[in-house]
Amino acid sequence: MTSLRLDFQRSVQPFPVAGTVLLSLAIGITVLTGGYYYRLSTDSKALEDSLKQIEQTAGTPARSPHPEIRGDIKQASEVLRQLTLPWEDLFQAVESSTIPQVTLLGMEPDLEKHVVNISCEAKDIASMLNFMKRLEARQEFIAVYLQNHQIQQRDPERPVRFSLIAFWRAAA
Repeated sequence: MTSLRLDFQRSVQPFPVAGTVLLSLAIGITVLTGGYYYRLSTDSKALEDSLKQIEQTAGTPARSPHPEIRGDIKQASEVLRQLTLPWEDLFQAVESSTIPQVTLLGMEPDLEKHVVNISCEAKDIASMLNFMKRLEARQEFIAVYLQNHQIQQRDPERPVRFSLIAFWRAAA
């Protein structure tokens, strides 16, 4: 068997000219791109710093919040307003005005108008009027008005269901 001689190296120049030119071009483009990126990042940093300075001097953000954030802010403000409502005083005033012949069914406050709708059931009309007088006498309320009343004909005791509207004093 004869020995096999393999020659993997051609007799070509060790550094081809086309490869060297292409490598130089790629390095040049990389250097230019890096310089452009550096310039953009320094410009961006300078703009951010000037925006922060403007916000600090103005006292408010330069941009208006996103619509979703505005909605969240509005909802949070509404919750805060409801929490600052004088719930304790209102409940205590209504509860202390009740009499055994009147059952409190519900209360619905309206924050904007400083009004509370009160739904009740009384044994008779006299008890209803007595409850209204007691509620009017409370200092928490400016005025109390009867919105509607209805005698429950189907019930053998014939109770009176009624709704009141009471205007409470704004906290000063």
